[in-house]
Amino acid sequence: MVNEKLNLNIGGLPFGNGLFFSSPIIFTGTFALSAFYLLCFIQTYVSFYVWSSLFIFTSVSFLILCFFKRIFFNKKKLQKALLFSFAGILIGCISFLRLLIFYSPQATLAEAEKVEGVKLVLTGDPLPAGEKYYSADAKLFSFTYRGGQSFSAEGNIKIFFPSEMVKQNNAFGVSVYKGKTDNACKNFSKGAVLFARGRFIEKKEKISPPVFFTAKEIPEFLGWISFFSGIRANLRFNLMRLLAGWGSAGGLLLALLSANKDFLDTACSVSFKNAGLAHILALSGMHVSLVSLTAIRMGTVFGKRSFAIKFSLFSIILFVWFAGSAPSLNRALGMMIILVSGKSLGLQPDMLSVLSSMLVLHIAVKPEDSLSLGFIFSYGALSGILLFGKALTEVFKGKIPERVLGGLSASLGAQSFTAPAAVFKIGVLAPIGILASAIISPLVSVFLILGMTGIFTAFILPSSGFIFNFILNFLYGIILTLAETFSRMPLIRAETFIGKFFFSAVPFSAGVTVMLFACYLKEKRTAVFKFNGV
Repeated sequence: MVNEKLNLNIGGLPFGNGLFFSSPIIFTGTFALSAFYLLCFIQTYVSFYVWSSLFIFTSVSFLILCFFKRIFFNKKKLQKALLFSFAGILIGCISFLRLLIFYSPQATLAEAEKVEGVKLVLTGDPLPAGEKYYSADAKLFSFTYRGGQSFSAEGNIKIFFPSEMVKQNNAFGVSVYKGKTDNACKNFSKGAVLFARGRFIEKKEKISPPVFFTAKEIPEFLGWISFFSGIRANLRFNLMRLLAGWGSAGGLLLALLSANKDFLDTACSVSFKNAGLAHILALSGMHVSLVSLTAIRMGTVFGKRSFAIKFSLFSIILFVWFAGSAPSLNRALGMMIILVSGKSLGLQPDMLSVLSSMLVLHIAVKPEDSLSLGFIFSYGALSGILLFGKALTEVFKGKIPERVLGGLSASLGAQSFTAPAAVFKIGVLAPIGILASAIISPLVSVFLILGMTGIFTAFILPSSGFIFNFILNFLYGIILTLAETFSRMPLIRAETFIGKFFFSAVPFSAGVTVMLFACYLKEKRTAVFKFNGV
């Protein structure tokens, strides 16, 4: 796996000819995402028939452009740009229509207000939704009325469980809720088939799933949707039990490996958030890169580099399966597959083109992911690293030590590119995160690698657990102290629209300015080389 922070050699940015986007797929990705978000923004004002008409119009226009592009446009570059731009708009429309279908009302003869129980399968792991509830995505099988009548049902919903109900079977958990049957659910993991009692609440938006709140009664566990779902759930449960005994360090390691923050100290969570380091606690491409790097090193010991790469790809797939399909993990895994496939075909795709290809595939296959902050920050941060970070490296090359410049340029690029999303969605910016990320991220990487080594060793030699317990808690103390120090720095809060616009436009505009200046420097150097006959 290419390290997202260090490998910034992107052929998609030919600074020499003044163009920022030379690869056609970049046009497609940009227009696809723009069309998708534009349709999501104005969907409350337009009916489904208008979307259908727009989709038909775009499809017909795309076909006409494909057949008659040489008649309408003479220049090949303009033909290619318009063709791929139209393709992007078409993909954006298709993705939006798929999103409407995905979140459409459930197909059933039952009346939602009379439903008392639902049979469903969890299609995602429960995640905290505020302090009182956990929520999970689910797929419906049937509805049940109070009188016992049952109706088949199809569709997707979001189900909410009381937080204590989910956590009471964790290590050191306290039983608060009881079930009416002996097979009450004890493991709320992806793939669990449940019968839950509760009620639906009214759906407010077209592009949001129906919501079901469970009653204060543990759902009935009916089995696993597949054999592998049961294995995954048991592995995650055993890992949680193991790391719970490692104290605060175990809580951080569990959060880094499985996105489960049930044992993460509040002080650690708050410090990371206020220091602009919340992205470290979210499963991301950084975790995939570390897993890939570790697997390649291990694979190289047992075989050639080709075997190491295959072993690395298998390890990443296994990690994503175990950790859960978060948008950032899907993005990192997809990019890895595209890169490996391209190289096996003798191609050398640049990182920006690979990112754009994965973006197009992602919104087409799982459009529901596109509405999450994880999706926005994952693609935005990597785009910032590849665009703004590359430009910063170009400007300050030779003036700042390469190792320091690599970390700072990546952090600055990611922060400035995602500033608009952070300000408008969260309302807070943590400028200190630029420095904090450059210092703490390497420590967290070491912590994660040691933690994975410790888990592997502890399962083989349980008596070795106390050694890693001591080492990891010592390193955890250093990380927490640094995070608490950075978290004391002032935050930028934007509460008005003007304030949000200003604090989002300034860093993003600065990044664009640096890109333009990098273009100027590159062209100037090229002109000097040509003049000297180089």
